[in-house]
Amino acid sequence: MYHTVDGSNPAAAGRKSGPVAGGTPPRPLDGAWQFWERLRTWDQRFAIVVDSTLALGLFLVCSGWFLFSNVSHADLWFVAGLTLPLILRRRAPISVFMVIAIVAFAQWTTTAPLVADSALLVALYTVTAECDWLVVVVAALILEIGVILATERWAPIGNYSKSLIFLTGMAAASLFAGVVVRALRSQIDWLAERAARLEFERDQQTFLAAAAERARIAREMHDVVSHNIQVMVTLADAAAVSQRSDPRRATEAMHDVAHTGRQALGDMRRLLGLLRDGEETAGTVRTAKRNTANTFAPQPGLAELEGLAERVRSTGLTVTLTRSGTPFALSGGAELTVFRIVQEALTNTMKHAHSARSAAIALTFDDPVVTVIVVDDGRPSGVNPPDGAPATGQACIGGGHGVVGMTERAAAFDGSLVAGPHPSGGWQVAVTLRGCRAPALL
Repeated sequence: MYHTVDGSNPAAAGRKSGPVAGGTPPRPLDGAWQFWERLRTWDQRFAIVVDSTLALGLFLVCSGWFLFSNVSHADLWFVAGLTLPLILRRRAPISVFMVIAIVAFAQWTTTAPLVADSALLVALYTVTAECDWLVVVVAALILEIGVILATERWAPIGNYSKSLIFLTGMAAASLFAGVVVRALRSQIDWLAERAARLEFERDQQTFLAAAAERARIAREMHDVVSHNIQVMVTLADAAAVSQRSDPRRATEAMHDVAHTGRQALGDMRRLLGLLRDGEETAGTVRTAKRNTANTFAPQPGLAELEGLAERVRSTGLTVTLTRSGTPFALSGGAELTVFRIVQEALTNTMKHAHSARSAAIALTFDDPVVTVIVVDDGRPSGVNPPDGAPATGQACIGGGHGVVGMTERAAAFDGSLVAGPHPSGGWQVAVTLRGCRAPALL
């Protein structure tokens, strides 16, 4: 049986309700299939009762109690030997068939034909439905040999040819019935396993989608927390330096620290709320919506770049934002990617660029390509890369994941990122994003 990653059984909710590929549930079993499934379930649950009823009923019918014919006491033993073993027909189908075949052969040598000989047909049906195909072929051959022997001695229909055809047809009908039931059972089992497999795949897809979403949220959290905390640290250092010489400026800086801290806290609550496991009740959700109307605010885009630059300017760093080319409508993911890349580049400038006084942000639009270049005039910390070698950014971020995150974001738009020393000094982050145009509205 299939199990999900957390150990749960995806098929526990019911085998006939599994989804098909694409997440839509399959059409439920209709009419005959549903009836067959219920009949099979009932038959398997009460198998011994069904088989005992069949064997005893066949014994009573073949013993002559319900037929106006007389069966001698000696023949009653043959009737019992032919019919009563059917009680165990599903527990030991091969043994039951062989026992009945031996009793039928003994009866063939001593008495006239009996109605109880039909028990051989029931035994052959059971072997066909339950056993391997080789056993089925052997049992069918044994029964056909019995048909020939019975035809040679008794000719129950009146002549040899008609008797042989009639008895062979009865054996073939029993064999065919077993094959049909076997095929139906195999089909039902296949449908049940397919439903279980599709439920397993659905749960796996859900798990993978949740993991991917958590990775995306963790990346967003890195960008938000890293940028805002760096702004707060820079402002706090500036307030400490100017506390005596310019108390008013120090007070403004601390107000900016408080404002940035509240914004970071709001972003963290929004992102951590998406990571919270479990289901909320309808009342709790409504209360949360009333109390935090802006909890799930739209993702930032190009329109928020000026606000980002202004926030960084409050730390004392001069930030310029220029646009060139013909602007076009970007998709929401592309705008978010541009914003996060600029945010991460400015964060690295504040954290790692020594003596940086200014940073320049340049956006170039060339439908459907967008180029983002962020250049500062600081001296990067760490060891400089060899001349002519493209930098990965590890030297400037202290082995962190900032440039790695920017590279992953750029790769989502078939883009490229280069981070390294600028020819005129300072540090440069240059990103090219492709396929940024928003989809056309129909």
